[in-house]
Amino acid sequence: MRLPWVTGVAGMLVVLLAAPGAAASSPTPAAEAVGLGAGTIRGRVVDGSGAPADATVGIWAADRDWHALAYVTPAGDGRYEVRDLAPGRYQVSVFDDVRGTQWLPGRESRAEAGIYPLADSQVLTLDEEWLPLGTVEVSVTDAVTGAPVPRPCARIDTTTRTLEGCGAAGLVRLGQVPPGRWTVAVTAAPSHFPPARPVTVDAVRGGVARLAVALTPGAGLTTTVRDAVTGGPVDRVCVRLVLPGSGGQSAGQDGYCSDASGRLAIGPLAESATVQLYAHRVDDPYDRTDRRYGAQWVTPTGGTGDQRLASRLLLRAGRTVAIPPILLDPPGAISGTVTDARTGAALPGVCAFPYAFRPDRGTGYGRHCSGPDGRYTIDDLGPYAWPVQFVPPPGSGWAWQWSGEVADRFSARLTPVTSGGTAALSTRLVDGGTLTGTVGRNGAAVGAGQVWTYHQRTGDVAGAGPGHVGPDGRFVLPGHRGQQVHVEYADPTTTCWYGAPTGGAGPPTAATPVGLTAGATTTLALDLVRTCAPRPGG
Repeated sequence: MRLPWVTGVAGMLVVLLAAPGAAASSPTPAAEAVGLGAGTIRGRVVDGSGAPADATVGIWAADRDWHALAYVTPAGDGRYEVRDLAPGRYQVSVFDDVRGTQWLPGRESRAEAGIYPLADSQVLTLDEEWLPLGTVEVSVTDAVTGAPVPRPCARIDTTTRTLEGCGAAGLVRLGQVPPGRWTVAVTAAPSHFPPARPVTVDAVRGGVARLAVALTPGAGLTTTVRDAVTGGPVDRVCVRLVLPGSGGQSAGQDGYCSDASGRLAIGPLAESATVQLYAHRVDDPYDRTDRRYGAQWVTPTGGTGDQRLASRLLLRAGRTVAIPPILLDPPGAISGTVTDARTGAALPGVCAFPYAFRPDRGTGYGRHCSGPDGRYTIDDLGPYAWPVQFVPPPGSGWAWQWSGEVADRFSARLTPVTSGGTAALSTRLVDGGTLTGTVGRNGAAVGAGQVWTYHQRTGDVAGAGPGHVGPDGRFVLPGHRGQQVHVEYADPTTTCWYGAPTGGAGPPTAATPVGLTAGATTTLALDLVRTCAPRPGG
C-alpha cells in the first residue's frame, strides 16, 4: 500500500503520516514518479496582510478515519504539499497556538468546511488566509449606581495563552481572542469586588463580542509611593492595615504592595473601618544594588515611628478614597543586647519589633531576634523615633516588655533613628507574670477556645498569647509585666470580654480590668454567661 508523502518548500516541513489500522512503512522518496491513483493537495497559508504565516495543515479524509499533517512557516513562504493521496474526498484545516483551528474555506467547524474531490493524479491547490481573530469588549458598571467603573480589568485564559488588559471609564477591550466560549475574569480593585459567579463570552473570528458586567462596590484606597528625596516612584512597598487598639500586627500579613509606577491600591474591603498604615519596602534578594528605604507609619506629610501620630483613615464601604503620596526616606537601624535582669546573662531568641506584635503567625526570625550573645538588630527603619517591643520565645518565662523596661507602648522610651546610622538600645527582661484559670458556661467546662490579654490603655497584646483552653476548661497565659489587662475569650462561634455587657464593642471600656504582677500568678474564672457576656455575631 502506498502512503502519502508530506513535504514543503525549502525542506521546512515535517513528515507526519496517519493511517489508522495500516502497517507502517517508509514514505515514498520525493524523486520517485507519482503513479496511477496518487493525487496531490498543496497550497499556501497567509495572514490577513498576505504574508506567509505559521500553521499546521491537516488533510482529512471525508469518508474514512484518516488524516495527515504538514507544518508550514514564514521561512518556507507558508507553502505546503501532501502527495500520494488516494482518490477520494478531503477536507483541510489550519491550526496554530494563537489562532486556533480554521477549516477551508474560512470556516469555523468541520461541519461547515468544504469537501474537495481529488481524482487520480490530480494536483489540487487549496490556499487559505487566516481570518482575523475576535475582540471582546467588557462593559463594567457599578451595581448600585450604574455608573462606569473607573479602572476595570479583564483576563481570558485560552487553551494556549492568557489575554489580559485594563481600561478606563468602564470599558475593557481584549483583542486577538481565538474563537470559542471563554471564561472572563473581571476585576476592578480597589473599588469593586469581582463577580460572584464565572462570566463567559462567545468569541468569533473577525467579530466583536460584547459583555456587560455589574460589580459590587467595596471600600478602597489609592495612593502613590515616592522617594522623599528624589520624588521618583518606589515599587515593592507593602502596607499593613492596622486597626487602632486591635492588638497589633503580625509579621507577614502584607496584602497590598506598590507597582513599578509607585501606585498602591488597597481594597476592595467589605466593611467600613478606620485604619492606620504601616509601610515597609520588601527587599529583592536578586537585586542587592537596589536602593533601600526605611519603614514608617504613614502620616499626611511623611512618616513617623510612633503609631499614635499616624493618620487614621476612614475606609467606607462603597467608596474609594485617595490620600497624599507616601514618602519614604533612607533607612537606619536600632541594635543592642537583651539580658536577664537578675543574672545579667545574655538571652537568645528574643525578637524585637518596632510596633505592637500579635503572635498569631509565630515570633519571626532573623537579625531582629537576639543571637547566642543576646544581640539583635532591627534594620530598615525610617529616620524617626521608635518604640521597641521585646518578645521572648514561648515557654521562656520572661515577660514581654517595651523599651524603657515598661509594660505598654504608650509609656515606652522612644529611640531616635537617623538615616545611615545605628541607634543603641539594650534591655533587661524580668520574670513574667501568669494569668491562669478556667472557662465555663454555667459551671460546665467549655474545653476549647483561646484566651488573650490586652493592655487596658493601648489595646496591644500584653503577654505570650494565646492561652489554649484544655478539655478541663483550664488555660495558662504567661509572659506579663505588671499591668492592667482586658481578657478576651474566643472560639469559632463566640467572642467575649471578661466582665463586658452584652453587645459591647470590644474591648469595651465597661469590661472588667484584671491586674497582673510580674513574677506572680493571677487566677481568673471566666463564665460565658455570668462574667463573660458574648458579643452578638462575635
